[in-house]
Amino acid sequence: MAGGYRYLDHVTDAYIEAYGESMEEAFSFAAKGTINVMFELNDIQAKSKFEFEVEGHDYSELLFNWLDRIILLIAIDNKVASNFNLKISKLGSKYQMTGYAMTESVDISKHGYKTEIKGITYHEMEILQESGLNKVRFILDL
Repeated sequence: MAGGYRYLDHVTDAYIEAYGESMEEAFSFAAKGTINVMFELNDIQAKSKFEFEVEGHDYSELLFNWLDRIILLIAIDNKVASNFNLKISKLGSKYQMTGYAMTESVDISKHGYKTEIKGITYHEMEILQESGLNKVRFILDL
């Protein structure tokens, strides 16, 4: 796997670049980078499977809806994820992503707590290919 994520400089919010050999791998690392803003990703030992489906008219909307779903998984379902299995398909004029995440219940004493994410934004969101990698860049409003 050639993918990963990194935090880019931003004055007030979290600016993340995630990348991978496939768009699915880039989206997986986007979710990991998002979760790591709130919790210590390395402390998550997920054992329960959570299936999902998200759609978007383009990759930007798909990424927005995907990261929004990850944030809601934490806020509403009280679950945190660490491993993802994703598949993106084009269905007519839309993109659909299906798959599953391995999750466990949030435990502040185990996972820690870094900062709250208010939401994902479209501001400065980019979907691109560089150096043979699929990359996504996005800002999380903290």
